[in-house]
Amino acid sequence: MSRALRRSLVPVLLGVVLGGVFAFALSRVLDSAVNGRSRRELIEKLERLAPEFEEDLKTRSYPDERIRQAARQTGARVTLIEADGVVLGDSQVAPERLATVENHGSRPEVVAARGDGIGFGERRSATVLEPFVYVARRVGPETAPLGYLRLAISQNDLDLLEAPFRGTLYQVSLAAGLLVGLLVIVIRQRHANDLARVRAGVAEAAEGRRPEPPPASSEETEEVFQALARFARLVAAEREGSAKVRLLARTVFEKVPIGLVVVDRTLALLDANPAALALFRAPAGAPRHALVDLVRDPETLRLFEAGIRGEASSEENAVLRLGGEISPEQVLEVNVRAVPHGAAAGEPAAVGVVRDITERERTETMRRRFVSDVSHELRTPIAAIRAAVETLAGESDLPPDIARLMGILERHSSEMEALVSDLTDLSQIESGAVTLAIEPIPLRPLLLSVVRDLASAAEARGVTVAVEAAENLELSGDPRRISQVFRNLVDNAVKFSPAGQRVDVLAEGGAPNGAGGTTPTVVHVVDRGIGIPRTEQDRIFQRFYRVDPSRAKSVPGTGLGLAIVKHLLILHGGTIRVDSEPGKGSRFTVTLPAAALEDVTLERTKETS
Repeated sequence: MSRALRRSLVPVLLGVVLGGVFAFALSRVLDSAVNGRSRRELIEKLERLAPEFEEDLKTRSYPDERIRQAARQTGARVTLIEADGVVLGDSQVAPERLATVENHGSRPEVVAARGDGIGFGERRSATVLEPFVYVARRVGPETAPLGYLRLAISQNDLDLLEAPFRGTLYQVSLAAGLLVGLLVIVIRQRHANDLARVRAGVAEAAEGRRPEPPPASSEETEEVFQALARFARLVAAEREGSAKVRLLARTVFEKVPIGLVVVDRTLALLDANPAALALFRAPAGAPRHALVDLVRDPETLRLFEAGIRGEASSEENAVLRLGGEISPEQVLEVNVRAVPHGAAAGEPAAVGVVRDITERERTETMRRRFVSDVSHELRTPIAAIRAAVETLAGESDLPPDIARLMGILERHSSEMEALVSDLTDLSQIESGAVTLAIEPIPLRPLLLSVVRDLASAAEARGVTVAVEAAENLELSGDPRRISQVFRNLVDNAVKFSPAGQRVDVLAEGGAPNGAGGTTPTVVHVVDRGIGIPRTEQDRIFQRFYRVDPSRAKSVPGTGLGLAIVKHLLILHGGTIRVDSEPGKGSRFTVTLPAAALEDVTLERTKETS
């Protein structure tokens, strides 16, 4: 059955059913009205006939002729019943059969008439075997009734009376039902047509085209199409903007000089810009369905996998070296960023950013070599100058002006010697020439030794240094280099603390972690000095960086101490961070792994500042 036929047939059937229900309800109302009218007419007739039979009930005589005459006048069956329920006469029962008629004292209408004066009943007569509507009236006073006069109308006669009206009623109801069904069909078809036009309008508006309202449409449809016209304008503007954004994004993706690689969660290669293909030296026309087709370096692939899982930090990089035997070496730096909601295969899950750092690496190598050469060449002459200055300064008969100049020379030569020493240390660390002699280090004695070495400098500035560390706290490392780390940190804390303040060195950790090992060792160096602005905190580990250059003359230092600390901690597998607020002081936190390290010689560390 087609959809259109179903849509037309259902309202018609529904109308016919509703018409039938309506006709049934009206027929019940008609039955009730006819029965009510018949009862009222019978009551009126009983009121007129009751006095005529009062004497008969007193004398208990059978008024056969009068009963039949009353039946003809009323058009109803007439029954005369004595007070005890014995039938004295009945218009439809022969006199000789009255003795066989059962007692009517328990009939519902008689029982009701005994108490109320008038009683009603509807049932099938046991005497004449037809359904009747009965109305009985009490004759005589309530306290001592003489008997009862009862009229009955055949239900069949009432049905015949209702038949013409009932047929008309059913016809009218059926016609009304059909009319309602047809009206519903018309309304539904109109609504269906309007909805079809609206659907077409929505489709046009979704494409950014303004839909035209249909002719002779309703007011509601006109309002809908006006709203669709506004929606179409918004869609058109959005599409135009989206097209421009896509074009701009594609242009940037294609033209940016940095390599960009897009992969899904399975490391399938979704896209790579020309810069990435050139940096990875991808052969023209070679298949590039997966990332491994573009780059086979295990560390780079591992970084992409970690990035997709969200485990790679924004600062974690992979360094890829290409060539070097015949062609010049090219050094690439790869950083991976996860793409949110890229869980399904074929959807972008991570973007790799590839930069050519060959020139930066070459420059860095040249700088380290230059610093190493310069510091080496300066060490001997500076040592000679300082030795000569110290010898001259030891003379007791020097004129005051010469003695003052000797003091200046001694101080500056000392600073130059410290600078050359720091440059030499940093150069050796960065070049990988430092060999760590790893051994267990009792931490508290080491920290106390550092504080004792700096006691004179702290006393000169009026600063107190306190150490809090457990006696059994140990770590694995090179004692000289670990001592150098904390010497630089405590020295800085003393230099930048006002007189009367305290520097705290707090050590913790080394407790069992429940997995058979121990927690990392953490040392905090806390001062109450000038503090470091938040914008400067990421730069203080760079070489020669000073937070406040105006204090460079009043606070001695080379600007290399924190750079050396950072690189020494990298060699030991540790980290350092700073928490500071200007005017309130700084907290430097050093974290060193608890697991023992083996003797290592690291080839190089990389400047990440």
